Amino acid sequence: MKQQSVTIQPLSAEQQRQVIERTNVYIERAKDLLDIKIKPVEISFNLKGRAAGMYRVYRHIYRQKREIRYNSYIFSKYYDDNFNTTIPHEVAHYVTDLIYGLKNIRPHGREWKEIMHVFGANAAVTADYDLSGIPLKNRTLYIYQCSCREHQLSSVRHNRINRNRSHYYCSYCKSTLRLKDPAIKAS
Repeated sequence: MKQQSVTIQPLSAEQQRQVIERTNVYIERAKDLLDIKIKPVEISFNLKGRAAGMYRVYRHIYRQKREIRYNSYIFSKYYDDNFNTTIPHEVAHYVTDLIYGLKNIRPHGREWKEIMHVFGANAAVTADYDLSGIPLKNRTLYIYQCSCREHQLSSVRHNRINRNRSHYYCSYCKSTLRLKDPAIKAS
């Protein structure tokens, strides 16, 4: 008998409100405990893929925008765990950015861990969730070749190479990776 896969529903409007409220509680906690000025951050539920949350800074017209993004499906499937771990994790990224600047620290380095400690939160970097029933981004992998083997590169790295922004090297033979065949894509 074939087992049907259950499709996970995204967070309800009420759950989204609770997540936003909890995010703002951590921002206020950081403001009080660290005696710093913090502006509210944009919060969205449009993250796709395998990550439960993400803090990002991007350029918008003439200024930088900061945003905490949550994956509504992963959050929904593992609500309690994400409510207690992902929210402080992403707020800690936001706070370390404001205090130190992202270019001056490692993403999960000493400064980030200190903020997690201030929050009384677990400083584990990732969670290992079963993602069955959760819609995932389609990933395209490109086959690259060095002197000793084949490598699969993501579309992000492939595009960086095409725009002459990056070069990637094999960690074994140290030779430059070259696209094996532009027509071959692994999914």
